[in-house]
Amino acid sequence: MFMGKMLLQSRHVPGGLYFGPPAWNAPVWPARDIAESSPPTLLPETPEALRHVLQRLKIGHQDLWAPALLDQLAGRPVSDVVLNLVAPQPESILPRVLSEFELPQLITGLNLVRRCVSADRAILAVPRDESEMRYQWGAVAKKHPFIVRPLINRYPLGHPSILLRALVGLKIQPDTSPADAGVILLDPMTCWILGCWIEFGGVPNWRPVELFTHNAMPRLIAANLGQPLSQIFSDAGIVYQKRQCIINGMMAGDLVDPEQTVLEPWIRIISLRPQPLVEQPVDCIRCGWCVSACPAGLNPAGLMAQVRMIDSLPAISAQEASACIDCGLCSYVCPSRLALATTIHSLKTANSPSVKPGVST
Repeated sequence: MFMGKMLLQSRHVPGGLYFGPPAWNAPVWPARDIAESSPPTLLPETPEALRHVLQRLKIGHQDLWAPALLDQLAGRPVSDVVLNLVAPQPESILPRVLSEFELPQLITGLNLVRRCVSADRAILAVPRDESEMRYQWGAVAKKHPFIVRPLINRYPLGHPSILLRALVGLKIQPDTSPADAGVILLDPMTCWILGCWIEFGGVPNWRPVELFTHNAMPRLIAANLGQPLSQIFSDAGIVYQKRQCIINGMMAGDLVDPEQTVLEPWIRIISLRPQPLVEQPVDCIRCGWCVSACPAGLNPAGLMAQVRMIDSLPAISAQEASACIDCGLCSYVCPSRLALATTIHSLKTANSPSVKPGVST
């Protein structure tokens, strides 16, 4: 086990599972009217000026997979701005659809951020298997100071700590801001909203949401921010009662109540599934699959064994668990169906109440 862990940590590109391109075509962009006003005549030129714009446009909290741009503008020297076009979850196609239908706004927003932070480079992280997206941005890079970096999309490559390690060789902790390492990580939705503001003077009060339901083709819909998820399902003609509602991906999402949850800017994916059959876990068979799959180089089964054996967890266990990124791969591959992801998340957050809680799905 120890040798396998060391080999995993020494890889140039972290491990994970490979998910090829989605088996369904990109839908039509669910365009809605933007409340247009006069486009800004004076654009921000400094990080502080950009902060004021983000606050005025209410572009704030994102999530652990897409850190808020507002939180990264701390006045530190910035070498690179990275636009993350790698899907955060295996089923997501939003980066591809945005590139196909909203490319001018993405370019405008990216150029604005790069100029404000005086970055040397703008790097585009693009999935290598998305050939059309790669060619699109390759043509853009001939006219703008952008660098296109195709990457093999091994989930969870879209997580900041994994992406920056694969992209530019930076190692950061999961709860560390990319800006601490001199990199601004920009998610495509923030980039798109900034582009809309520059071109139209207005900001959408809606956002595109990927809607996944059992035994149905996925849909890309437009939904108003602040709208209850139950209302979104009703408007789409979807029965949500007696089903589990999961936001932001089946692999690492949160289980929520659609009656009590409203659409926030950081909610990208809404999934509905029937109540799953409860599988009874069995003893660990020491197969090592969780160790091989873990992109952080952890031993999930070993951490869970420590939790079971002792009441007072040693500090070293909590410190090791802090490297977990909550991707859910360990539970996904475990043949014994152990609650590895949930246990490690509890261990990691036991003394860190500020960490956003997640629910293993």
